[in-house]
Amino acid sequence: MRITIKTFLTSEKNILILCLLVVGLCYANSILNDFVGDDMPIVASNPAIRSINPLQFFQSSYWTKDQAAGIYRPLTILSLSIDYALWHRWPPGFRLVNLLIHALNGWLLFLIARSIVGPGTASIAAALIYLVHPVHTEAVTTIVGRSELLGVCFFLCAWLFFRRGQTGWAVGFFLLSVLSKETAIVFPAVIALDIFLSNSCETKKVLEAWKKLSAVAVAGIAYLGLRYWVLGGLGVPAAMQYQGGTLNYIERWMTSGRVILRYLGLVLAPIDLVGDYDFNTIPIAHPSDWDAWLGLFVVVGVLAIAWWFRHRNWPVSLGLLVAITALVPASNWIMPISVLMAERFLYLPMIGLALTGAIVFAAIPFRYRTLIGGGFLTVALLLCISHNYIWRNEFTYYRNMVRMEPDNVKARIGYGFALIQVGFREEAVAQLQAGLTILPNNASVISTLAMTKMTRESCTDAWPLLDRALEIDPNHGDTLRRIADCYLREGKIPEAQAAYRRAVAHIPFPDSLFFLSWGLALEETGNKKDAASAYEHAALIDPQDNLIRSRLSQLNSRN
Repeated sequence: MRITIKTFLTSEKNILILCLLVVGLCYANSILNDFVGDDMPIVASNPAIRSINPLQFFQSSYWTKDQAAGIYRPLTILSLSIDYALWHRWPPGFRLVNLLIHALNGWLLFLIARSIVGPGTASIAAALIYLVHPVHTEAVTTIVGRSELLGVCFFLCAWLFFRRGQTGWAVGFFLLSVLSKETAIVFPAVIALDIFLSNSCETKKVLEAWKKLSAVAVAGIAYLGLRYWVLGGLGVPAAMQYQGGTLNYIERWMTSGRVILRYLGLVLAPIDLVGDYDFNTIPIAHPSDWDAWLGLFVVVGVLAIAWWFRHRNWPVSLGLLVAITALVPASNWIMPISVLMAERFLYLPMIGLALTGAIVFAAIPFRYRTLIGGGFLTVALLLCISHNYIWRNEFTYYRNMVRMEPDNVKARIGYGFALIQVGFREEAVAQLQAGLTILPNNASVISTLAMTKMTRESCTDAWPLLDRALEIDPNHGDTLRRIADCYLREGKIPEAQAAYRRAVAHIPFPDSLFFLSWGLALEETGNKKDAASAYEHAALIDPQDNLIRSRLSQLNSRN
């Protein structure tokens, strides 16, 4: 029997195969990428994921030691611990799992789109738009993007089961979703919109579904209660908010207008990605800034379009409203968070935008569809493949960030540190000095600059910078660590021990080199028991490091 493309695309299994192939084309060249950005503390240096301990994960914040971070994602940490049991510190293994989840998400979106608009072009297009859109590069290729991927995966499962009338399963998957990523808390609003729009905007239909909606709402309240019990609060504490929570309500709203314009640019033309929009990337806006107003009017315009389409083509309205609703938790409109924006924050809203885009695409006359669809896929694939090289390693990541956002302080620090690691000290000084022009009294910039002055034997030229950084922030973990390193190089072992002990209390996830250096200091004083403990910590983080294994072996052989 002859199988045509049309016949092939009517099978759910074949669509899943298509999703896997498309994701492979997009992201295969990212598999060998190294740990980048938050991959380092959350995965590469996190002792918590070295064992599978669900009970502990459900009682701890995302950053484990830093309860004040205001982030609670126990299922994400659980998934990473299972990955570690399989792959250890091999980044490609973690990344391969990310790619599989992303492909699964595209397939789930296809199933939901088909249940909304019926079988045909639109449902397949929704999956393809979602899978190949280059803005997802950060969420898919960074290992810590697992929270976005898992959150959306369970979110889509919950939505699919709810549409099929299986409320119990929907509630279960909703809980899994919010335990993976907190932004999934918008699920009750999404299904309420679905009921309202799919029933000719009859409010009574929403009221008639009160039992189902109440079950989902109770699950959401239970999650919030668990979150409060573990973190001691529902939101992000002021100290961890953007600029220490100093922005007032008007500043947050006006600045969100500028953020919306950046998001719009990323959705329509994702040519340049940054990866991190830290301090000064987006200037704080005020009521006198026209571009901030323009961004807010874009939101009003999208809402107006959704309202206009509610009877004409309700799935278009649903897609637009899902996108806006999904953006709310990360918008700083209601509760302030730690950043103004991030490309990964679009991973959930793109569900709605992909659905709307697919419906528009399906309405294009057939004779133009192949050209437009083929052109979109080709450009998207090329951009996706090229963006993967940005996340190749820390050096390429921060170099791109500086190129795109030269006023981003984190970019300057990260690139400066990466340059130090490869021996380009003069270039590192230039980057860090540029960072000081943006934030003259930033302990992170100053202590990293001090590293350019450190030699194997001495820290004479580094001490003034380290003292200055310590004066600015007496509890700055990286500064204390570098002070300890300097004491160790200068043979001041007791002082080094004390500084390492202080530093470990202020660094969420110290790397293996930290514990190795501390162990050396302890060993110098004859404290072999504590030295062995430090080496064991180092070995737990990086079991394959030959130097760590050698020091631990030598120490054990003497006992």
